[in-house]
Amino acid sequence: MRKQLITITVAAACMGGIISATSHAAPATAPATQPADPQSKAEKLFHEGTDALYQGNYEKAAGLLAQAVALDKSKSSYRMHLARAYRYAGKNREAEQLLEEILKQTPDHVEAGQILGEMYARGGDWKKVAGTLEPLLKYRHDYTTYHLLAEAQFNLGDLESARRYFEEALKLNPRSAGDHYQLGNIYLSGNFFALAAGSYQRALAEGMSSAVLHYKLGSAYFNLRNYFGQTQEVMVKSGKTETISQEWFLIEPVPGKRDMWRAAPSASAVYQVAKAVDEGIGDRPDIRFLMANIYLNAGRFQRAHEMFGQIEKTVPKEDKALFFYYYAQSAFGLGKYDEYLTRLQEAIKLDEKAYQATLVDAYLKVAEQYNQAGDLDKHIEYLNKAVGQSPQTGSLHLLLGSAYEEAQKYEQAITQWKMVLDLEPEHPRRTELTNLIGKYSRAPATQPATKPAQKREGL
Repeated sequence: MRKQLITITVAAACMGGIISATSHAAPATAPATQPADPQSKAEKLFHEGTDALYQGNYEKAAGLLAQAVALDKSKSSYRMHLARAYRYAGKNREAEQLLEEILKQTPDHVEAGQILGEMYARGGDWKKVAGTLEPLLKYRHDYTTYHLLAEAQFNLGDLESARRYFEEALKLNPRSAGDHYQLGNIYLSGNFFALAAGSYQRALAEGMSSAVLHYKLGSAYFNLRNYFGQTQEVMVKSGKTETISQEWFLIEPVPGKRDMWRAAPSASAVYQVAKAVDEGIGDRPDIRFLMANIYLNAGRFQRAHEMFGQIEKTVPKEDKALFFYYYAQSAFGLGKYDEYLTRLQEAIKLDEKAYQATLVDAYLKVAEQYNQAGDLDKHIEYLNKAVGQSPQTGSLHLLLGSAYEEAQKYEQAITQWKMVLDLEPEHPRRTELTNLIGKYSRAPATQPATKPAQKREGL
């Protein structure tokens, strides 16, 4: 009986030893899953955090990565990923503060600067964009930095710096349609129309297409005097006047040729402005005004005159003076000289300072047209009107004197020539005019009107 008890006790003791050994062994294996040092634990948290970040669980990622950063502040990669997590989680202020700290500690951390620059740009703080990124150019020249700097300087109004940065950005990324477009805007604002047209064309070639882009390209072509481009005859079935057909603007049908149209190519102002209208810029007065001016400058006066007449009532008050000035030019092109002068007078009434000086030239233009038509009376009439507008201009009196001479009205011619010499005693044609005056002068007894001129002998 005692022997049996001893056996049971020994067995129990053995079993107890096994249980005890097992219970003590469990903690010994724990370090295999739980890092013993902070750096190892931080690395584990970092990997878990980045997994959560790229799975789209930004709040969880931010929490894990914040712990990693707290355990190991030496790893900038931890802080960079934490900044990304904050940014994606909508915690922009926390992200900005973290990125600013990184740049203070590591001024050449280009990636941190670029992300911070992008955040400032999204918030429209262009001064901070420039201030953050310009110092980084000495460390790395890459597209993102140049692009952001270009946008910043453009929005700050420093177009020269913006132009330089956009040009550098496009060297590194020539396929950026947006940069070509912005560069085109800079060129256009500086009146570099050929460069602007080239940039806008590249933007189109890279896939950008918008009504505003077509309108601006049309404006560049207009200022390059590329109104209709190299027109050709093309076949278009069921075509319609003044519409777009693929890469052509249909101007008018070719007489006697069915389905044949005289057309302007896409590389022309008229095509691009029409394309802008087609793509939704709207049938606005300023667009129609530009289209009328395209026809005017292309010498298509009849259609231009019609277009101006159609939009007269819709032109804003601030543009009325300019409108009447161009409307007048279309009337002149049609030989409607009275209307030409009437429209010009309307422009002068609205903006005397800008257009009063054009009236003398207008009278001279009309006078010359009548001269070419052989109507000397009308020629002289409008020369007199020009003199009336600018009575102290010797060249006008000289023209009028020659006209009177041609009309064999010698007394009036002499009077005008003497006025020339009164106004310009050292006139280069002084001797010639003195001889003409002597040639056509009559004796004082028969021409008392010439007596006052005797006092001016010696001229």
